[in-house]
Amino acid sequence: MKVVKNYTHFIELFLKSVACWDWYTKPERAHQIIINNLYLALVMFSLANTSISLTVHLYTDWTDVMSSLDSMADGLPVIVAVFIVAYFASHKTELYDLVNYMNTMFKWRSAHGLTNMTMWQSYKTAKTFAYLYTACTLFSVATYALLPVIAYLLFEKPLQHWIYMDVTNNFHLFLILIRQCMSQVFVGLAVGQLGVFFACHSILLCGQIDLLCCSLQNVRFTALMLRGVQHGALVKQYRGIEQEERHNYLYNKSEMVDSHYHYDEKVNIQFKKTSQFDIYSSEYEDATCAALRECAQVARVIKSYKDRFESFVSPLLVLRVVQVTLYLCTLLYTTSEKFDMVTVEYLAAVALDMFVYCYFGNQITLQSDRVSSSAYYSGWYCCGKRGRRLLLHVLLSHHRSVLVRAGRFLPMNLHTFLKILKTSFSYYTLLVNVNEK
Repeated sequence: MKVVKNYTHFIELFLKSVACWDWYTKPERAHQIIINNLYLALVMFSLANTSISLTVHLYTDWTDVMSSLDSMADGLPVIVAVFIVAYFASHKTELYDLVNYMNTMFKWRSAHGLTNMTMWQSYKTAKTFAYLYTACTLFSVATYALLPVIAYLLFEKPLQHWIYMDVTNNFHLFLILIRQCMSQVFVGLAVGQLGVFFACHSILLCGQIDLLCCSLQNVRFTALMLRGVQHGALVKQYRGIEQEERHNYLYNKSEMVDSHYHYDEKVNIQFKKTSQFDIYSSEYEDATCAALRECAQVARVIKSYKDRFESFVSPLLVLRVVQVTLYLCTLLYTTSEKFDMVTVEYLAAVALDMFVYCYFGNQITLQSDRVSSSAYYSGWYCCGKRGRRLLLHVLLSHHRSVLVRAGRFLPMNLHTFLKILKTSFSYYTLLVNVNEK
């Protein structure tokens, strides 16, 4: 199986298209630096110009808050997109370091054991999700951008509400339409690709935790096999373990095959092959301790990466939580005032977008909680004092759930998703009561 050296290469093009990733990551010539900066300026100008046009439109047509609520809600995604692009542009060093840390420190294969796995399934899942979610985002953006134009051309419906400007000259109208379509594409890609970025990195992080769980559960078998015990001899006696592990992993899949690798290095067994073994023998104690230390090293890499990942996305997650809460509130109010199927569909899309963050954040927590159970099923009763002591250290280091937090205080999980929905509905009822008075 081909080893993937860049786990997230499939999202780079989409991030580049919205200036969240440089077209030339390591520019060496003047024209490469100019292209990077010019494209970033184009994206920021398009988004900023749209937000300014909306502000002017609100100022000129202002009557009261309730009458302008729709237009104010339209500005939320644009403001968020401006912040996302600016944040990625100003934190590109941290972004590249995060991706580079994953590519260099994550293991592709598990430890050499009775059951083995690779990162292939989690990589494939992340790649599939990125393409599907991006396709859905582009489709929704195209629909939102083209429907008003089609309605204008076929039914002569006014465009002023969509472009936030009073334009009568055909040439000026054409330029404004091009600008508006560009800004909508940039808004959709910026907001959508942040979700893809979070989800893909969460999937790959879960895949690495899968790898740790598999290696930890096989730690005693790893010691035996590295000491010369044949894989076939272990299979005959412990065949049922594959069934027990079937539901222990989220994205990767373990297989009871003899791997030629111990993590990402070729297996080099310095002992004579044998089919005779005593799993309780103390001769395997040193190898067991070595295998546990390697598992602890993988666990440290996972924790370090989680901290880096959380540090990078935490401000953006806070922004998205606040924006989605307010947006759901205004969309609910708009729907209650005038039922519109398009608004209802958009309401569902916004809720689904936030569900992506909470669901995949919850997946990280779920899989990290399984590290302790994998340690328990690692054959600790076969180990000596040193092995049990090391295993206890691993258990103690994972006694708390791994959480990715927004703003370092709000955990991204399904409970938070329900809180967002409840808060949005509370704000909606407040708006209804205020309007009735």
